[in-house]
Amino acid sequence: MKNQLHAIFKRGKFCLLTGIFFLFLTSNLFAQRGYYDAAYKRYEANLGQLSNGATTTSKSYIQADLQSEATDQQCVNMSATNATIQWNLTEAADGLVIRYSVPDGQTATLGVYNGNTKITTITLTSTWSWEYLWSNGNPNNGGITNQNPRMRFDEVRYKLPAKIAASGTLKLVRETGNIHLDFAEMEPVAAIVTAPAGSVTYTGNGSDLQTFIDANGGKKIFIPSGVFNVNRELYFGSANTSLIGAGMWYTQINFTNTSSGNGGLRANASNISFADLYLTTNSASRSNSYKAINGVFTATSTIKNIWAEHFECGAWIAQYNVGGPAIADGFTLSHCRFRNNYADGINLCKGTANAIVEHCSFRNNGDDDQAIWSADGLECINNTFRYNTSENCWRATGLAIYGGKNNKAYNLIIKDNLEAGIRVSNNFPGAPFNNDGSHEIHDIAITSCGTFNDTYNNPVAAVDIFSASNAGTQVKNVQLYNIDIIDSRNDAISISKRGGDGIYNLSFKNITVNGTDKEYPNNNALNRNWGRGFFVLIAGSPSGNGTYCNMNYSNRGGNATSNEELSAIGTFSWTQSSNCSTTTIPVTGVTLSPTTATLSVGSTQQLTPTVAPANATNKTVSYSSNNTGVATVNGAGLVTAIASGLATITVTTQDGNKTATAAITVNSSNVAVTSVSLSPATATLSIGATQQLTPTVLPSNASNKSVTYASNNTGVATVNSAGLVTAVSNGTATITVTTVSGNKTSTAVITVSTATGNYFTIKNKWTNNYLYDAGANVGYGAAVANNNYKWEKVAIDATYFILKNVGTGDIMHIENLTGAVQCTSGQTTWYSAQWSNENVDGTWVRIKNRWQSGSMIHIENLNGSAQYSGAQNNWESAQWQFQTTSTSKRIDSIEEEVTAENNTFIGVYPNPAINNEFNIVFPELKTGDIATITVTDINGRKVLISKLNTSSKINHNLAAGIYVVTISSNIFNVSKKLIVK
Repeated sequence: MKNQLHAIFKRGKFCLLTGIFFLFLTSNLFAQRGYYDAAYKRYEANLGQLSNGATTTSKSYIQADLQSEATDQQCVNMSATNATIQWNLTEAADGLVIRYSVPDGQTATLGVYNGNTKITTITLTSTWSWEYLWSNGNPNNGGITNQNPRMRFDEVRYKLPAKIAASGTLKLVRETGNIHLDFAEMEPVAAIVTAPAGSVTYTGNGSDLQTFIDANGGKKIFIPSGVFNVNRELYFGSANTSLIGAGMWYTQINFTNTSSGNGGLRANASNISFADLYLTTNSASRSNSYKAINGVFTATSTIKNIWAEHFECGAWIAQYNVGGPAIADGFTLSHCRFRNNYADGINLCKGTANAIVEHCSFRNNGDDDQAIWSADGLECINNTFRYNTSENCWRATGLAIYGGKNNKAYNLIIKDNLEAGIRVSNNFPGAPFNNDGSHEIHDIAITSCGTFNDTYNNPVAAVDIFSASNAGTQVKNVQLYNIDIIDSRNDAISISKRGGDGIYNLSFKNITVNGTDKEYPNNNALNRNWGRGFFVLIAGSPSGNGTYCNMNYSNRGGNATSNEELSAIGTFSWTQSSNCSTTTIPVTGVTLSPTTATLSVGSTQQLTPTVAPANATNKTVSYSSNNTGVATVNGAGLVTAIASGLATITVTTQDGNKTATAAITVNSSNVAVTSVSLSPATATLSIGATQQLTPTVLPSNASNKSVTYASNNTGVATVNSAGLVTAVSNGTATITVTTVSGNKTSTAVITVSTATGNYFTIKNKWTNNYLYDAGANVGYGAAVANNNYKWEKVAIDATYFILKNVGTGDIMHIENLTGAVQCTSGQTTWYSAQWSNENVDGTWVRIKNRWQSGSMIHIENLNGSAQYSGAQNNWESAQWQFQTTSTSKRIDSIEEEVTAENNTFIGVYPNPAINNEFNIVFPELKTGDIATITVTDINGRKVLISKLNTSSKINHNLAAGIYVVTISSNIFNVSKKLIVK
């Protein structure tokens, strides 16, 4: 197989590249790389039959040229009157996808024909394309200097009423507008999916879909063919719930709300699955928390046949809520299409483990297509990307590994990316690369990737490996083998130190590079005179060590005068391995551990295969169960007990078809609960703070460990179904946990006390605005409206302090480096939440962060949130005055304090709120007085206003998220943070 690739790309055979590439995806010639079993076939525009003024553009890697974002850097201009392109189909098909570009702000139309018979007219729009990253104000784009637009292409799809026959003609004719066409894809659309046995069918129009999901938790929910408009994120908080459509060509969910956090599917319970859906949005920007698929998925979860476009991300796998599983573990995502999104294709984040992402298409996304990020100190372990194709990624890379251990990526195709093809680094905060284990990256073709000018006008190679200092100081234990790098736009491989220490235990084996620096001499915005086009570039004087063997180089380009640039190698040891056999070592056998296991219903058992010999070339295995009614097994070998009985789990090696088995006995006999305890048993909280309670149910093999929680004083502290306590007001509350089985109980005593310290408003010199807690971020406003504008300075030491919000109890920090100063619950031990004053004069100070020592709070860009990066000392937008303030108001003549940090009278519960309702409690009002309840979202927009004359329940239709509830009357004005689930 590998030799076939090399034969194709010999010198002088590059003219075959365009025609052959997608043969790889649709035939057995190269079936083990990329999404080889995709349903669609590609018809390149420049290989079609052109007429009536349709012309092929020149091939160009120049970023200013539109075609630099097209497949193989060529497309067809169809702007002439009746410009026509046609292809003879190789198979009968009725599903059409067109990749196109129209000028920003314009539309165009194309006629679609079966031969000479017109089928329909398709409208092409620029609504979702043309990203100007350097000036669009998105906080993720801070510091971008490259002023070439990105995402100039988009796609449209159409299901034909009948198939065009094999050898029939698909013809596209320009009717109006200026059009550039990259390609068409055609596929035989699969038969419509019918409602699964035992499912419930949704019959609405989308407006009440969340209500239907909530009412049918734990069931298979079927959505029939049609377009369903939904005005919120869809939340799945009940275990064992599935959302199933009639097929990705039949069931479309369109998310109409364009505000942050109000689109996509979020899972926050075990065994949530999605299948056979097309997901789209009205959103046209990189809005944080607007993912097509979000949340946590567990061992029995599957995500398959999902097609998602125009979201922030295709899928972001991590726990950002409360009450569900702590991490995602053991799920499988397959046969999905994540295209034309503004950030990542998929990110396995925050401790995700044992996940498999396979047989997927990633195209035209605006950040890492396939990423593993050990964010928030949670290590990502043993995740796999395989048999996927990444194309036309216009920012970052096709495959990225940021920390963790034992992650794998293999049998991929990465092609036509504007920046890197593969990246391994510790450039983002999180768990560092582990000292143990090894990341394996192998059997990957990387074509036309890398650049001399990324979004920051910096050079990156097709394979970009570098150290930083954001998650430890080292990149380590990375193996790359059987990698083919074709027509790199810049250098082929870069190994560099940008910070931290260096790169350790790096291995390259069986690497073929054919062609470098296809951009040269273009894309040099900063007029650098650096060498370009190296097969290997080692830069920045890193420490560490790497070995290599069987490195095959040809067709060096650019102005590089040597194959390897080692002048800035530092102390990095780059040595040829003395043991570099290229002989394939076959598998001789496999064993499973354990070979037997007895499980109770609902429990799991991880099976571990051992492939022999230890140095076998291909250790890929698959699993199957002979009795899925008793026990199932996922792609990572995790067995789940379903019902009483016996099942045999078989592991099979891909190489040699060797097998081994494990006998699983599932015992449904009930093991009674004998006791339960809570940890911690006591806790003292300030208002707005939270405390997670953890139950321990005995015996450890009890059949049913489910528990419920209750608070005896919800005016003081509430508790949600996952045991998360939220402090509401001063006093004492007892939280009781009760087992579902046996009714055993235990308690925890929660004391809520008034915070003590110095209280301030924080005023800006430039605008006279004041900082306030705006939800997820710190905002700024012209007047001090409530206690959200007031801050407590809590000293850490003689230099540093925490800024804690009086109204919400949250702290100011930059932990997630979003570009905006955040205000959320956090740890006072975070350096990202610790600040110091730097005097400007006797009145004004700069507020500087301890973690990012060069960062200071400012509002220079006036984008609605306080920022922290790029400020200069002389900016008045970065200069602040701490003004001492009171946090109380008086109630009539008795002068009783009613404040956000010291009252037992005013509250919002339960918090988090569920079932589309929450309660407001406040003191008895005078005759004629009215309390106004104002709910504001994290963007500062009023989303609900209600007037009450006594404590009462508020019914709402708010999307899941974070809100600020202000309760005001003639005698009090209090703000509370509210979480809606």
